[in-house]
Amino acid sequence: MFMSQYTVYIKAPDYLDQWLRSEYWDEETRRIVFPRGSAPRAVLQSVLRKTPSDYKPGDVSGLLPVAVPTFKRINPSNFNYLTADGEAALVSACKSLFKSVLYEDLGELFLFDIQITDIIYNFLDKHGIERTEKNWDTVRQMYLRMRKKARRSQC
Repeated sequence: MFMSQYTVYIKAPDYLDQWLRSEYWDEETRRIVFPRGSAPRAVLQSVLRKTPSDYKPGDVSGLLPVAVPTFKRINPSNFNYLTADGEAALVSACKSLFKSVLYEDLGELFLFDIQITDIIYNFLDKHGIERTEKNWDTVRQMYLRMRKKARRSQC
């Protein structure tokens, strides 16, 4: 698969940054590479814009590098810029993808009244997310919201 040399940078919450690095990091290019057919890749295709003529790259330290894929009829040498709205859309797509993985891994447990502390830590470990209180609490809250929604739909 041909990948352009262009990169966009996004700011993602810690848990999401760590998960994306664990799941989609390409050691060769040192960037996140989304697979063909994935939602984040489709979002990139729709939100990439021509780089403004007055654009000056800022400091990218601490940001997540994402490879700009090649798409039919979209030349990455021209379309390699993310607006703030485009970045928000890409992060949102990544969060949705993360939630689907959370649901896939833990969804069968929604119907049981079980202690979730160890389950969440196990999920973090499995998906390359650091065991911090902030990460644990964020994923726990997502899990609880999903479980509550699933229980409501069962009634």
